[in-house]
This record gives sequence, C-alpha cells and structure tokens, in this order.
Amino acid sequence: MATERSYVSYATAALAVAAIPLSFVGPEGLRLAVVGLLMLAGPGTALVLLLHFNPSRSTQATGALPLSIAIAVAFSLAMSTLVATAMIYARLWSPPVSVCILSIMTLGFLALDIKRPKHVLVRAK
Repeated sequence: MATERSYVSYATAALAVAAIPLSFVGPEGLRLAVVGLLMLAGPGTALVLLLHFNPSRSTQATGALPLSIAIAVAFSLAMSTLVATAMIYARLWSPPVSVCILSIMTLGFLALDIKRPKHVLVRAK
C-alpha cells in the first residue's frame, strides 16, 4: 500500500511541475488537460496524502475511497476559487500566475507529507 501512495504522490508532483511551464506556453489541448487536472485534483490530492487518509486501514474501506476522492476534488476547487478571488480583489489577475500558485501549494503539501515522520510511537503512562 505504501508503494501505491508513493505512485500517487509522484504523479501529483509531476502534474504540478508540468503545469508551471504549460500555464504560459504550449499546445492548447495539452495545456487544457494538465491545468484542468491540476485545478481539479492537485492540492486536494496532496492534502489527502498529507492527512494519511488510507482507505485500506479504515474499518469501512468501501466508503473511504469515494470520500477521499470527494475531499480531494472539493479542496482543489475551493483553493482554485480562493486564489482566483484573491487575485481579482488585488487587481492582479493573471491565470498563469494562479496556476503557478496552485502548483507551489501542491508541491508544498507533498513536501510536508515527505517531511512528516511515518511512524510515531505514543506510549501511555
């Protein structure tokens, strides 16, 4: 299960890194696919990985995967909306910059997941 988590984090990081140059230049279809996927699932997937929301360890594994997907999509769309709204109110509207901000946010969440200790032992006194 750890390898599946690492594959998801690698794919999310690759998507975030690929979205930065594609937000400025590139073929239209590829830009649409990469930036659309980043806005739909980038920061949310990194957040779900950071929270260690693991469907296999849950007692109700059948409902955990759809819930983690829903959390990922909802958080990603909320962050996209908040970044766009903040840029409009600041009168600094630039779609490529907003994609860069979302990519940096995604990479930051993934970095926090890597930095976090994997096994924490808690002892009762």
